[in-house]
Amino acid sequence: MKIFFSYFFIFCFLVGCSNRDEDSIENGNSLTLPKTRTTISSLGNIVSEYKYDGNKLTSIISDNGRKSIISYTGNFITKTTTYDSSGEVEYEVSYEYANNKLSKANYKFTFLEYNIFYTWVDDNHVYFVDDKYMPENAINKTDIYFSNGNVVKSTNHTYYPNYYTIDKVEIVKNDSKNNPFKNIEGYSLIAFDISSDFFPQTNNITKITSSREGNVNGEPLIENYFRTFELTYNTKNFPQTYIVSDSYGNSYNYEFSYFEQNL
Repeated sequence: MKIFFSYFFIFCFLVGCSNRDEDSIENGNSLTLPKTRTTISSLGNIVSEYKYDGNKLTSIISDNGRKSIISYTGNFITKTTTYDSSGEVEYEVSYEYANNKLSKANYKFTFLEYNIFYTWVDDNHVYFVDDKYMPENAINKTDIYFSNGNVVKSTNHTYYPNYYTIDKVEIVKNDSKNNPFKNIEGYSLIAFDISSDFFPQTNNITKITSSREGNVNGEPLIENYFRTFELTYNTKNFPQTYIVSDSYGNSYNYEFSYFEQNL
């Protein structure tokens, strides 16, 4: 799933709070939207270009041949289809909503299909489970907590009988600047995975501190790690460069460009 979120910019993990509506008009009748994202690598840069109909995202096309096509029903994103460089479908994701919030996502790969079901406790708390095969009585549940349109905490409880029990907690810090994707219609409503390098919400993640504790085959497990996001901003306080680093010594560099979309 890392491929899906890093290429398609996280089309699967965040919010739907009332203060996260994608209708913020910035300059009368225009919005700032991302135009390109450049992934910088010693192996060569990859440029991904965003295409729109108004402020609805219609496609993301990369110069390595991969692309994603986005479909809307009204103001809601209801399907995304990602193609490889040969034009073959890699996977499709379909989305369903209830009370203007994501309720179900169906993932369809060549040899795998599964659903994720979202239950909203309130506007600032959602949990989800999937229907992938698991042993009887097994548990895999994730809770996400929000504040002011931003994710601030994620927890996951996983239990496989006679094998392991693991509890994971992630604490998220955010800045007060503009998120690159905040003005894309419906985008943040289907994003729910802070493991990706980009996450559409009101502001930008600056650090994620993670801990895992549990028991695996009778042996105790304790892990602590982090990811940091070093950003520079343009004159409108949108991120211009990203440097994502983790406690394992990995580092990833990105650059954004923007344009003003008249509505």
